[in-house]
Amino acid sequence: MKVKTIVFVVILCFSYSMLANAETTTADLFTDSDTLPSGYFVLYTRTISQSSTTVRVTVTASDNIDVAICGGGDFEEWNDGGSEPYWHAYSSDVTSTTITEILDSGSYDFVIINFGLSTVSYTISATQSYDESGGTGLEPGDWIYYLIGIGILVIIIGTIVFRRRRRHQMQSEPGYYQQQQQYQTYQPQRTYEPQQTYQTAEQPPYAFNQTPQGLKVCPNCGFNEVLDAKFCTSCGSKL
Repeated sequence: MKVKTIVFVVILCFSYSMLANAETTTADLFTDSDTLPSGYFVLYTRTISQSSTTVRVTVTASDNIDVAICGGGDFEEWNDGGSEPYWHAYSSDVTSTTITEILDSGSYDFVIINFGLSTVSYTISATQSYDESGGTGLEPGDWIYYLIGIGILVIIIGTIVFRRRRRHQMQSEPGYYQQQQQYQTYQPQRTYEPQQTYQTAEQPPYAFNQTPQGLKVCPNCGFNEVLDAKFCTSCGSKL
């Protein structure tokens, strides 16, 4: 495997592990339902504690209203004659809308304004979503383990690069290939084969005296008689 491929795989795995450790938290900022007379506004001031927080504001009303988000305290200052605030989001003349905005930590004003001629009934809800680890996917105590892992990977990659360079350097030296050709492949010796086959000689058959000691056999009927018998007591033949 090439070194570039190894580096790419390491970076990909490290990025995936950081994203996999991310913990997204969703919480309610506020929810309210009320009526708003003509020419009036309602203000909700809330504090965002995490940076890069996604804020979602959903509003429904019985008639057209304006919905806006600005810095905390800026709207009241503008209402008292100050300069117009910086609007992070502003929707005008809506009866139903959803505002999604990414805000940093700080205080913000969520405003509903009724510029119409009649009283409006409305419902508003706001939620926030953020990564508790600060957007990196790592807890403070996890950094030491990732640094150790990166150090080990750097050592492995450095070892691979060093060995590749060393082998390339050795191959570039004069006489390297001639020296390699001097090595011969080991050939195993032939298996010993006996030239003669040894066979066990057959044992001669053992001969037994079929005539018991002290008896004689009748040649006519084969009956065993005593040695001093003159005639066979079985068939009467002369012995």
